[in-house]
Amino acid sequence: MAASEGRIKALMDFLVNVMGFKASFVAKQPYLLGLSLEKRIVPRGLFVKDLISKGILAKVSGLTTLFASSEKVFLQRFVYCYEEKASELLKLYNEKLNLAAGEKLKTPKL
Repeated sequence: MAASEGRIKALMDFLVNVMGFKASFVAKQPYLLGLSLEKRIVPRGLFVKDLISKGILAKVSGLTTLFASSEKVFLQRFVYCYEEKASELLKLYNEKLNLAAGEKLKTPKL
């Protein structure tokens, strides 16, 4: 087994207890074990949870789009497309990522 028991428990705890996904649904997504809990899963999860709580996003049905997509795809699907509704989204996502100063994401030029 490539992932430790503690890592699996932490992943399941976050996705089931914080994000509200069903344990059986999460268990069918083994690719999640290869993703960074601290750098990808938690920041994206908390960010999307904020979108849902603000009524900007109804819900997330799939974990692949949320966690397995590239940073570029994630930003296009969950940040840039909602900027008109909430202009502080990019700042919020940067805070969730806890990026170092000078590495802030920039809105793409259209």
